Order: sequence, then structure tokens, then C-alpha cells
Amino acid sequence: MKKVEGHASLYKDSDTGVIVNRASSDRDRYRIAKENALRSLHQGDEIKKLGDEITEIKSLLQQLVKTIT
Repeated sequence: MKKVEGHASLYKDSDTGVIVNRASSDRDRYRIAKENALRSLHQGDEIKKLGDEITEIKSLLQQLVKTIT
């Protein structure tokens, strides 16, 4: 691996051309950002699911009120 000019922690694999970051703090920040993004997507799915369930409950309540009156 050869050092990437101007970057202390970046190395380029001469066989594949892949650039590797050997700074653990950068990897940790990337991992945390990825986890947060996945958590955010999951929360968005959960919020959509709850909204759908509320809409269904509202519809059922409206049907119930119609049958009572």
C-alpha cells in the first residue's frame, strides 16, 4: 500500500486501487453515522406504521359511531 499524498491516514492499494483510511477515529465516526442513519430509517418506518394504525382506528371509530346513531 502506498500513502495518498496530502493525507496522513489514507493509503491506496496498488493492486485494486482501493483507498483505505487507517485512522480509527474516522472509522468510528463513519460507523456511528451509519448506525444513526439506519436508526433514523427504522424510526421513520415505525412512525409511518403508527400513522397507518391511527388512520385504521379512526376509520373503525367512525364506523362504530355511524352504527350507533
